Amino acid sequence: MILEETHPFHLIKNLASSLSYDAEFEFSIYEYEPQSILDHREIIRITADRLSENIIGRVISALPKNNELAIHSSVRINKKLFHIPMIDFVTSEHEILEKINTIRQILPRDVFNELSFFNSGRSCHAYSLKLIKHSDWVSFMGRLLLISKPNETQIIDTRWIGHRLLAGYSSLRWSNNSSHYLAIPTKSKIL
Repeated sequence: MILEETHPFHLIKNLASSLSYDAEFEFSIYEYEPQSILDHREIIRITADRLSENIIGRVISALPKNNELAIHSSVRINKKLFHIPMIDFVTSEHEILEKINTIRQILPRDVFNELSFFNSGRSCHAYSLKLIKHSDWVSFMGRLLLISKPNETQIIDTRWIGHRLLAGYSSLRWSNNSSHYLAIPTKSKIL
């Protein structure tokens, strides 16, 4: 499978090229189960020097029926755990743009300044290239919950935050291999 230039792989490959060759990225193959608390995943680890379009394309092409490929926020560098800040929105690009100033105020400046947005079909994903420590990741996830005020429509997927906090890492889908999703994530024009 060829990954278009608009696929998030290219953003993460850029990040990988700025890290040591043995920095370890984490991916998983999973089957989406609505309303489930359990999160069964087959974990795949790839070092920065081996992360390639060919490898990711082959994994996506070989996915079992109804399974998806996700990237995790976890990146290990010299045995230390860092996270790629990730956001799973539940709303359209237009609604995100309406809240962009609030997002800017809530997120750490260095994380916000490195954000890239991707349309995932029904909503959007975002990645920051500013790696953060695990303790900062927990704080980041908490900040995401504060973007929408009480009694406002939520723009962040709060169930996703719950699942990710329980798992200890964020994850965002890179494939479109089941009927639940509408599209492969593609680069958005937000920001």
